[in-house]
Amino acid sequence: MSVTHMVMAGPFKRLSNTFRRWWMGQKDNHFRIVSSLTILSLAATIWGLLFLFVLGGTTDDSKEMWVPWSWLGLIVGGTLAFWIVPEFFVYLGHKAALDEILLLDSRPEVLRRRKEAEEAADMLGPVYQSHLVRLYNELGIKVGSRFRHIKPAGARSIESMTEITEVSVERVSEPWDKISLESNTYDSSTHSNTWWNTTNSRLSTLLPGAKILRDRGANRTILGLTSICAALLLYNMIFGLAKRGGGPREFTVDLTLWLAGDSSIHSTAPHFDGVSLLLATASLTMVFLTRPANLEDSSDNGSSKASTRIEEE
Repeated sequence: MSVTHMVMAGPFKRLSNTFRRWWMGQKDNHFRIVSSLTILSLAATIWGLLFLFVLGGTTDDSKEMWVPWSWLGLIVGGTLAFWIVPEFFVYLGHKAALDEILLLDSRPEVLRRRKEAEEAADMLGPVYQSHLVRLYNELGIKVGSRFRHIKPAGARSIESMTEITEVSVERVSEPWDKISLESNTYDSSTHSNTWWNTTNSRLSTLLPGAKILRDRGANRTILGLTSICAALLLYNMIFGLAKRGGGPREFTVDLTLWLAGDSSIHSTAPHFDGVSLLLATASLTMVFLTRPANLEDSSDNGSSKASTRIEEE
C-alpha cells in the first residue's frame, strides 16, 4: 500500500467506525431510519427528474436558482436511493412475514415459524417485538431471553384502564355528578386531546396494511404537515403570500402558472387556481383522515347514555 493510500485510509476508517458504532446504537430505530431515508431519497430523485427534464427548469431563467438544488437532489438522492432502496425492501419483506405471523391463531404454526418471527422482530424494533410478545402470551408460548424485557403490546393501556376502573369504583358521587361528567366528556379540549393522541385514525383504517399509520408520532406528523400546507395554500389564495417591490403581501402565487413555466405567476388576491385548489383539498382531506376513527361513535354513545340516565332520573 502506498503512503497516499495509508494517509487516506486513516480518516475513512475512523469515519466508517464512527458511523458503524452510531448505527449499532440505533438498532431499535433501523426500520424507521431506512424508511425515512428511502422516502426522502426517492422524493429528491423524482423532484430532480421532474424539474430538470419534465418542467424544463434548466431553460427558464426565472427558476435559475432552483437548478443547482435540483441537480443536487437528483445526484445525491439517486445515489442514496441506489443503496438504501434494496435495504428497505429487505426490511419490508421481514415486516410482511411478521405481519402474517401475527395474524396466526395456531400455536404449532407460530412455533414452527418462531425463528423467522423473532429475526424479523429483532430487525424491525421494539414496537414489533411487543406485538410478537403479545402473541406469545395469547398462545401460551414461553418468551425467550431475547425478548423477555419487552412488554406486550397493549399492556400499558390495560394497566391504565384497570387503574381508572378502580378509581371509578372507589369514588362516591351523586347521580347528577355522573350526568354532568358524561355530558362534558366530549368537549372541545377532550376532542383535541383525543385527536392528537389517537393511534386509530381514519387513515389507518382505510390502509390497514400500513402499520406505521397506527403510530402516534406518525399521525401527529401527518396532521401537522397537512395542517400547515392547507393553511398556507388557503392564505395564499385568499389574502396572498407574495409582494411586488416593497409593497404589502397581497398577491397570490398561481401554482398552475408556475408549473406551466409562465413568466408571470402573481395575481391580485383573492385568486383561486386549479393546482392550489387541488392541493388544498388534498391537504384538508388528509387532516380529516387523521381524526380518530371511532370518535363520533363514542361521542354519540356518550350523549345517548347521558340522555338515557337523565330520563331515568
